[in-house]
Amino acid sequence: MRPTPHQLEARFTFNILTLTRFVRMDMNSDGKLSMAELAGAQPVVVEYLNSHIRLDINQQKAALGTRAKFEYLWPNASVTPPMTEFEFAARNVDVTFAVPVEGRLLEDFWIAFEIFEQTGPMQTIRGMFEQDGKAEEVPFTAQEPEYTYDTGFADDPFVQEAEKKLKQPSSENAKPSNEQRWWMIRVGVLIILLVVGRKVQLSALSRKTIARRRRTSR
Repeated sequence: MRPTPHQLEARFTFNILTLTRFVRMDMNSDGKLSMAELAGAQPVVVEYLNSHIRLDINQQKAALGTRAKFEYLWPNASVTPPMTEFEFAARNVDVTFAVPVEGRLLEDFWIAFEIFEQTGPMQTIRGMFEQDGKAEEVPFTAQEPEYTYDTGFADDPFVQEAEKKLKQPSSENAKPSNEQRWWMIRVGVLIILLVVGRKVQLSALSRKTIARRRRTSR
């Protein structure tokens, strides 16, 4: 689990044999798994994980979501021929979710696993919580299947400063900056001077015309 101020990344690493306990993958029942069968089972795996991994964010019910990235952790996975159980039992896959947190900082989250009925009560999940370059390991078991993690973002002065900077553009757009106001004043003064100058020029021309008329009349 990797929390950031506005997103929670959840990456689950499974042995493929374990995944076959959650969902059916061998669609043609030939005792082998092809890459096409693995790809076809991805939506079902995502649905299973959303149903059996509980998640609360900021003490509100949340979900992993329907979008997940699958990464098969062996060389040239895309061209792997159909694998026997002996082969895929030794291979792993990463399933990664990115859960957005909108409207407020990610302050805490709670996660609970409900997969031990399929894996067996002796299964242990090794949980790693990584934040700001530090890692905390938490084991999950059938007896202790849940854990609450406090991010501390709400009290972090560096995060608070970054949040203020994120809000600055909207306020800058709403109000002109000091430099913008200075240029607006200069343009306004220039317009006033041009108007006044034009009036003075017209007044002078008017006085010359009147004087000429008076001399002519004499």
